[in-house]
Amino acid sequence: MTEVSILAIIVATVLGFMLGGVWYSPRVFGTRWAEGVGIDLESEDAGKHAVKALSVQFVSTLLLAWVLGAMVDAGEWLMIAATVGVASVILISAGLFHRNSHFAAIIEGVFVVVMATVMVAAHLVL
Repeated sequence: MTEVSILAIIVATVLGFMLGGVWYSPRVFGTRWAEGVGIDLESEDAGKHAVKALSVQFVSTLLLAWVLGAMVDAGEWLMIAATVGVASVILISAGLFHRNSHFAAIIEGVFVVVMATVMVAAHLVL
């Protein structure tokens, strides 16, 4: 088994989480994404919901950074592509199942691909 750099996991997690902040910001895709998933960003409830969702998202980002790091260290490039592809398609499918707009579903799926690319790059550099 390979030893994954803790520093690379932390950096990849932080970069992935920061990317999400930019990706879902009102200046990028946030406003249109929120409309597509039926979230009113101005409601009082949105903030409470966001704290819960972002807490879970942080944990999943950390886990993805660790798993991708192990695969990078092992040179498992096909498994990286398969893992990221499956995660992306599952998110798109779930979004469409929940009747989110096509735009919102695609934005969520593509985000995983972009985030994973940033994480892999972090592991390669560190």
